[in-house]
Amino acid sequence: MGQLLSHPLTEKEIEYNDYKNSSHGHSSGSGHKNDQVGIPRYYNCVGSMQGYRLTQEDAHLVLNEDKSLVVTFYNPFEGKSELLKLSVFALFDGHGGDECSSFLSGAHQKSSKNGIAKWIAYSFEHHQYGALLSEAVDASVEDGDSGISPPTAKRGFRTLVGLISQVLKDAFFLQDQELYKHFSNSSCGSTAVVAIIINQESLYVANCGDSRCILSSKALGIKTMSFDHKPQHIGELLRINDNGGTVSLGRVGGVLALSRAFSDFQFKRAVSYTRKSPKSHHSTGIPPQESQVTVEPDVLMHKINYSKDEFLVLGCDGIWDIYSNKQLVQFIKYHLTLGVNLEGIVTKLLDHGIAQANSNTGVGFDNMTAIIVVLNKPGETLSAWYAKMKVRLERERGLS
Repeated sequence: MGQLLSHPLTEKEIEYNDYKNSSHGHSSGSGHKNDQVGIPRYYNCVGSMQGYRLTQEDAHLVLNEDKSLVVTFYNPFEGKSELLKLSVFALFDGHGGDECSSFLSGAHQKSSKNGIAKWIAYSFEHHQYGALLSEAVDASVEDGDSGISPPTAKRGFRTLVGLISQVLKDAFFLQDQELYKHFSNSSCGSTAVVAIIINQESLYVANCGDSRCILSSKALGIKTMSFDHKPQHIGELLRINDNGGTVSLGRVGGVLALSRAFSDFQFKRAVSYTRKSPKSHHSTGIPPQESQVTVEPDVLMHKINYSKDEFLVLGCDGIWDIYSNKQLVQFIKYHLTLGVNLEGIVTKLLDHGIAQANSNTGVGFDNMTAIIVVLNKPGETLSAWYAKMKVRLERERGLS
């Protein structure tokens, strides 16, 4: 065991974000509701391990506290613009190389405000959607100077949740258009699971591929916030077949083991990524939603209840090869009961995963990356959250 864990490929990278040196802290003050004291700071910890793969193809993105996205969003249901503060936690599992996942995280330009973060902000600020059954005035914001046209025409929505879900889908489509400029002749690609907390109230999770996000709540509650996109699933299989593709051995074209991803343009040949002609009212290609491998994410929304909700976990498929949703939550809670902090838990989680490596099944040989995000109450310190969780878990197990 000691020799296994000392192998260079099992070295771990741990990023423990406890924000002890944050300029915000918990001091008093006033201002916009998104900046006032007492807003929750989402303590988090990221851990990654290359494992027995030749390269590390995972990447991640954390935009929280001072790095959070602040966007001006037109709300057609209110008929006005408002500021939204977005805390973003994202994980990208690359395949065919790390270029695509690195691009999505913004690491290619050494800026966390590039990659998918840029298009999330752009889509929130430049959407042209309205509200159905409302007298609110539709937004009429220009496309800007990005040189990339929005993927959908102006339309109306009956709920704000539906509108924001479409905004996030737009961000994924726009990001894929940008990737086409760089990787159109490359076989690289990447999954993405992106958790966005808006104004400390609403959690939106956009998922494309087989990475996963789950939410742990009080009293052994576990909520699945994403669903894996596998080629053999009936909805995915129908789309692939309708576009002339095949699935063999659980893989698209016998090659790709997932049915939704960024890039992978060899499976998106019929999609047009060029700007439409001013004289044309339609694209010459099929919609990106209908390609064999699509970048369209599923989007799920959850209204955060800080008295019940405890933490989020995001993980690449290498994590879920080892743990079920329930097993992973139990693993984290067990160590919280013992008083282990997030850094220690993520370290143990990765060590346990690599120890399960099985050459017969292939389990445990993939890259492994996990993010734990604490859903602490407004003004609640990390030490107070640890103490609360310890008492709660001991009580649930009848230990106190």
